[in-house]
Amino acid sequence: MQRIRLTLEGRKDSSYDLLIGRGILSSLHREIQRLGSFSFYGLVTDEVVRPLVAEPLLEELKSYGIKTALFTLPAGEATKTMDTVVDLCHELTTLSFDRKSLLIAVGGGVIGDITGFAAAIYMRGIRYIQVPTTLLAQVDSAIGGKTGVDLPSGKNLLGAFHQPLLVLADPDVLGTLPPDAMRDGFAEIIKSALIGQPKLFSILEMEGANLLNADNPMLENIIADACSVKCRVVSQDELEAGLRRILNFGHTLGHALEAASNYKISHGHAVAAGMGAAVQFSRQWAGLTSDEADRALSLIRKLGLPTELPADVDVNSLLVALERDKKIQAGICHFVLISKIGQAIIHPISVEDLRQSLTQIQGFRDSGIQGFQ
Repeated sequence: MQRIRLTLEGRKDSSYDLLIGRGILSSLHREIQRLGSFSFYGLVTDEVVRPLVAEPLLEELKSYGIKTALFTLPAGEATKTMDTVVDLCHELTTLSFDRKSLLIAVGGGVIGDITGFAAAIYMRGIRYIQVPTTLLAQVDSAIGGKTGVDLPSGKNLLGAFHQPLLVLADPDVLGTLPPDAMRDGFAEIIKSALIGQPKLFSILEMEGANLLNADNPMLENIIADACSVKCRVVSQDELEAGLRRILNFGHTLGHALEAASNYKISHGHAVAAGMGAAVQFSRQWAGLTSDEADRALSLIRKLGLPTELPADVDVNSLLVALERDKKIQAGICHFVLISKIGQAIIHPISVEDLRQSLTQIQGFRDSGIQGFQ
């Protein structure tokens, strides 16, 4: 087991541990008891994770005297709405949950975001724990306190920063994930390596697709290395005032691609394609050498992820999504690029330069950029 402390500057009371290890789910009851006494306990999960992880975990908690209510939500991104949060909060009031209650999010990023947001606003804030069951959630969304839900106009447009009491990541639960879900998680691991962990990048290069096997003994250390990158960044910039923006490497175009495709493309695959474009931009504007750019693109492909944006998504659709997501301001898009593997920078790119570069490297059809002067 590995224990990583996320220490928030000036907010020791909101600092917390990430526990990473195989079989660590069996220690959840002990960790809850170590955190203190709570009046009510609620486990939030979805219909897919419930029989695989949530129900056995619920029974184990009850066997240790932690009587826990179970809340089951539909699976998928479509569940991540304000209506779902309101319904969950209504159920909490029905069961008399108060301000000393504890919620436990058991699932992927959607469940973690919904549970965290509900915890942030219920009775002006209650505590919660993250138990991520996907690789993507274990290395990214469960860490750092970003919570929220989607609007029809874009992802995560309603939300709050609300840190969990604990993050408990067990690689053993990843054995039930389909291959594409594992690849989605590795998009975030590759991102972590490219922006701040060159040693991790080298390991990923050497191991390649072997890491997609959830039984790979190296997986625990790789998860911990990726988590360490995010913890280091969040500890210095909890509210994304500056440094934390580097965690958006690949996400600027990735989020736009998700929106432009009406969320038919998964988050990890969209981020991978966004990283592919960002690597090309890094060669053009950040001084990334051709050799390192080729290594980065090769690694993304080696893990079975795309490096190109789909040709059937036009430039204007992406620019509309970028503006809606507040990524374009006054005709400028601030991109996270890498000057070398392991070192990220923020670089302003004009909309016109962005359009021309996308057209050049991806062969997009030129549909104009009306409204983006």
